[in-house]
Amino acid sequence: MLCGAAGADFLCYVTPAEHIRLPNIEDVKEGVIASKIAAHAADIAKGVKGAIDLDNEMARRRKALDWNGQIALSLNPDKVRQWRAEVPPTESHVCSMCGEFCAIKTVEEALKKR
Repeated sequence: MLCGAAGADFLCYVTPAEHIRLPNIEDVKEGVIASKIAAHAADIAKGVKGAIDLDNEMARRRKALDWNGQIALSLNPDKVRQWRAEVPPTESHVCSMCGEFCAIKTVEEALKKR
């Protein structure tokens, strides 16, 4: 990210298979995604106008528990969709990881009691 924040126009990507074997298509895809994340972070660090908008929209979708919206905004929607399908939540309005202990759900319920 330091290179990007300093103004580098191109950030080389590294695949998970780097110097171990020739990368396959999935390795290349993951390397490009990692590079996009680094470039995005550099844009935010440089104060590029609108760079943080996608992050803010993702935060709004997370707070709203809008799974389809989060998937659509992700860098690899197919992978996220697959993860969600592999371990579906027990309740539609919570995530598979937190379940009944979902922090967003807990905060929303607490705020409703006020």
